[in-house]
Amino acid sequence: MRIRKENLVEDYALRDASSYVADTLGTFAGFMHGNDGLYSWKSLEAPDESLDSRVRTRKAEGFDSAAMSTRIKEVAGFFGADLVGIAKLNRFWLYSQSYNRVTDQSGPIKMPKGCESVIVMTVEMDYRTHVGSDMGASTATGLGYSKMAFVSSLTAQFIRNLGYAALPCGNDTALSIPLAVDAGLGELGRNGLLITPQFGPRVRLCKVITDLPLQPDRPIDFGVQEYCERCGKCSENCPAHAISNEKTASVINASGSSGVLKWPVNGEECFRFWCKEGIDCSICVRVCPLNARRRC
Repeated sequence: MRIRKENLVEDYALRDASSYVADTLGTFAGFMHGNDGLYSWKSLEAPDESLDSRVRTRKAEGFDSAAMSTRIKEVAGFFGADLVGIAKLNRFWLYSQSYNRVTDQSGPIKMPKGCESVIVMTVEMDYRTHVGSDMGASTATGLGYSKMAFVSSLTAQFIRNLGYAALPCGNDTALSIPLAVDAGLGELGRNGLLITPQFGPRVRLCKVITDLPLQPDRPIDFGVQEYCERCGKCSENCPAHAISNEKTASVINASGSSGVLKWPVNGEECFRFWCKEGIDCSICVRVCPLNARRRC
């Protein structure tokens, strides 16, 4: 399902503008640097003249964790998250190493003590823009990445202002989809993406890892596994043949992970196709029938 059309100068201008925050302050969705820019694990300096209160932040204590969890969801939604869930941090989903593509340096990820909760947030990608063309899909994706940096950094700063540690993350630090499943935001689909009841697979994911005591949500089951068993459209339409027809818990290459029964996706073949085409693909998102559950 290729939707190609001649791209005008204005199309490129819009696409590149949509990802501007992600590419600069968002350090390209977090995986260009990690723990940097808006994804910094510590508060960035603010000019004193911007503060209208002389009362310094005092640590919030003695609160109910369930009530605080509700408040966190309200705050993240206010900042722009479309869906918010909370999970206990499963350290199996943490990356062991980080890699800085600018400095070509790697090193172990050191998670601060006490950070046992993760707030997972989704940003919806506009339906009409995403399915309209390859360039449209790239533009909607870029805007999603920019919103990820904005939403996660503001939510993290709210938690820091309460006196707790907060580590905003994009695609870095930990696997977002398993954390989102743990947080009750959706299920893993055949296409290797999170499928949400509200938006299907048209979401970008960001998260905040924290030591703030929170009440976790539970995973949900709304029939995605059974649906994907019958459907298979993402696999049939994948031009890179990167989506498997058979489930396995084994690793198919270095970009995958083992231990979970799923339809494995060959990320290397997928990305190789992107490079060959010179633009994002997103066919597996467009053809998913669960996109019909969309916000109009």
